[in-house]
Parts: sequence; structure tokens; C-alpha cells
Amino acid sequence: MIKIYEPMITSKTKDYAKQAIDSGWISSQGEFISRASNKLSEIMGAKVILVSNGTSATHCVSRALNLKKPNVKKLIVPNNVYVAAWNCFLLDSKFDEMISVDASINTWNYDIDKLEKVLENEDHEETALLCVHNVGNIINIPRLLRKFPKLTIVEDNCEGLFGKYEDFYSGTQSLCSSVSFFANKTITSGEGGALITKDEEVYEYISSFINQGNTSKKFVHNMVAQNYRMTNVQAAMLLGQLEDLEIILSKKQAIFDKYREAFSNMENVSFQVQEDGTLHSNWMMGLCINSDLGYKEIKTDMLNSGIETRPMFYCFDKHRHLIGKIKQNSNKAASFLSKKCLMIPSHPMLKDEEVNKIIDNIDKIQKKT
Repeated sequence: MIKIYEPMITSKTKDYAKQAIDSGWISSQGEFISRASNKLSEIMGAKVILVSNGTSATHCVSRALNLKKPNVKKLIVPNNVYVAAWNCFLLDSKFDEMISVDASINTWNYDIDKLEKVLENEDHEETALLCVHNVGNIINIPRLLRKFPKLTIVEDNCEGLFGKYEDFYSGTQSLCSSVSFFANKTITSGEGGALITKDEEVYEYISSFINQGNTSKKFVHNMVAQNYRMTNVQAAMLLGQLEDLEIILSKKQAIFDKYREAFSNMENVSFQVQEDGTLHSNWMMGLCINSDLGYKEIKTDMLNSGIETRPMFYCFDKHRHLIGKIKQNSNKAASFLSKKCLMIPSHPMLKDEEVNKIIDNIDKIQKKT
């Protein structure tokens, strides 16, 4: 079976994890916490707080938004992303209203024209925008901020890590962002995540929030908070991944280049269009197949050939607990994408013959139209 994702666990990743275990510092203290956060900070050009997973990082983004912008009453959200993005902003939400904007058939992110029309009619002192870089396709945040300079933007960058908008890494030009190091992400620490920010107040607040609201006096705390700390073992794995980052990214780039070349020549297959001034993170290759087949049939076809796939994320109204929590405008594009799109294996451990097999099988499927 060709797995949908298989992380590249390098020898350095294993060696550092063993060092952390042998040191006895296996929980949330130890040298690898600072080493990994400093390394990621150096790469991203922003402050980094390591946390237990991407979902906790996204919850921290929500808390940071509440801290910095207490007057924000409305949050604009996408309507076709992984459920954690919505859940995290509803956990202890201070918003009176969450408003969805439909996706673009081309980018699978916000339909920018529809988004801008919504933003033009909102008070930017009372409205914030959540950007999720769907399947690794990057939204041009600097361009939005130039057009709407008073708008506060936060990012769920869990799928977009190491993508770029203009000359910056995604996740670095908004108030703050979350990233994930889950096993199916570009780099991994098993679980794990991080909050990225350039705001000193956010950095200090979240550093305390993830540690039960601790103060400088031991066992004295000053807020209702969480234990979202990353372990030293996770951080050791992460450091190994970061030090081997160029190897991992180059392997993924080669696979994506081959996919894009092959699929661009298939009449009934399309993939995400990249917004001007952006660079896809190459997390996962997503395809839209223009045929009478739905994802169920395509999934079965691929499984019969020994290839795992994943569906595209569903509109929020498919999740019972979110109905009535988010104001829905149109979901026509999101509904179409969830029926016609899929994600295919895109991991750095793929062999050339496996990539060729995946391409051949997609070609056979798209010819059935």
C-alpha cells in the first residue's frame, strides 16, 4: 500500500530523540526545547513558542486575538477547512458572530473577490480575519493588509508551513499563526506545534498561557490557562527535522514538480492555482477530477491499486455541532470541491516508481469521463 503520508525520520531526528531520552529530560524541560525553538525562529524570522500540537497552537492564536483585539466582535472564516480551525475559535470565543466566505474553485482558499466585498462592508476595528492556507496553498496576506491596513489577520498555517507570500514565510506577517508538526506534516515531531508571532505582548502572554498561566513565582498563576507544552523528546525530533529541512523540502519539491507536469497534461484533472506572489508549501497534492465519479468511487479505484487517498475538507455545515454557530453565505464552491477533489500521496519517502504508479492511476480514472 502506498500510504497517504509517511514522514522522513532522518538519522539526526532519531539521534536527537535518543539523546533526549538518555538525558532523562523527557517532559517539558530540557535543552532541546530552546534549541528547536531558536532554530525555527531563525528560519522564520519571528518569535516561536513550541506547543503540544497544531490544534493547541491554533487555540493559542484565538487567545492571542482576544488579548490584542478585545473589541473584535466578528470573525470572518473560510467554509471548507479542517475542523480544528473552527473549533479553536469557538472554545472560549468572545465573538458575537462568525461569518463564512465561500471558497474559490481555483485556489480552494477564500474566493478573494467575495472576501473583499465582505471586508469592504465591515468595521475593521470590530472585525478580524482568519486565513487558513488550505492543503498548503498560500493566501497573500501582505496584499490583503495593504488593501485593508486596519484589518487584524490571524493564520492557521498548519498546512502552509514553509510556503511563502511575497518575500516572507507564511505565518509571519499577521498578528500570529499556528503550525503543526503532526506525523503527516512536512516536518514532524510526532505530535507538536508552534505559535509564530512578531508581537512581544502576544509572545509573553502565550508563553504563560501554555504553562497554566505561570508567573515568575513558582506555583503562583494569574489566569485560567492550559498545559500545552511540548516535550523535550518532541523538540529533539523537531530539531533533527529542522537541521535536515533542505533535504526534506528538496525531495518534496521534486515530487510536486513531477506531479504538476504530469497533471497539467491531463484534460480532466486540475490542481490548486497559486495566488500571485505566493509559493505553495508543497504539503499535500490536491486534485480536482472533472468526471461523473465522486470521491467514493475514486477512492475505491485507487485503493484497489494499492494507493491511499484523502477527501477534500467538507463545508462546516456537515459538522452537526457547528450548525448555527457560523453564519453561512454561499457554500456552492465548497460543496463542489468536497465532492470532486482528493489528496494523493505526496510525502518525501515516495519512490519514483510509486509516483509513476499514482500518476498512471489518476490518468486512467480521468479518462473514464
